[in-house]
Amino acid sequence: MTTLTIEIPEKGKKKLTDLVAALGGKIVTVETAKKQDASTRKKQILADLEESVAFVKQHEAGKVVAKTIEQLLDEL
Repeated sequence: MTTLTIEIPEKGKKKLTDLVAALGGKIVTVETAKKQDASTRKKQILADLEESVAFVKQHEAGKVVAKTIEQLLDEL
């Protein structure tokens, strides 16, 4: 058996699923990519940056303790 990973437009999903079944194969997983428009992506990036800056300010004020680089690397 061979496993393939492919990307196709949403409209071709049904046809490809039928073709795979006709060839005796099976669909293992289906992932649908979520589209984000530019403004949503920009808002998310800004929110993440604001959260990061707030954390740094809290750390500088001694209100929170940041992890050391060694602790961060150990998580990998």
